[in-house]
Amino acid sequence: MGLEDIVLVEGLCPPPEPYSYAIRAGDTLYLAGQVSMNADGNVVGETVSAQARQVWKNISSVLAAAGSSIADVVKVTYYMQDIREIADEIQVRKEVFAGRPYPAVTAIQVAALGLQGLKMEVDVIAVTTYG
Repeated sequence: MGLEDIVLVEGLCPPPEPYSYAIRAGDTLYLAGQVSMNADGNVVGETVSAQARQVWKNISSVLAAAGSSIADVVKVTYYMQDIREIADEIQVRKEVFAGRPYPAVTAIQVAALGLQGLKMEVDVIAVTTYG
């Protein structure tokens, strides 16, 4: 892996610890987990729906920086503070993927997330063909 495989993203707050927002391996993009933080590093939203919208906005920014889009997402993993709130996230996901095939999804309940007030973290894998 070289520096050309690391996806640089403008408009997101810098990662709070040493990691890359995305890495390209061939035609596959592996995105680090995204939470509902804005460019200033503040948590956006108090509900799962509001946080999910910010998370998908962040994911879209990372994908765009890699020359990709939501249409290329094949796998989504959700880490939920309270899995009973997944229905609210599903509604947002239906909006995000409207008119597109739904990706494979895994949802996991976790004991805690990195910042106070976070309700979810989402990571995705996207596959694209360049040529």
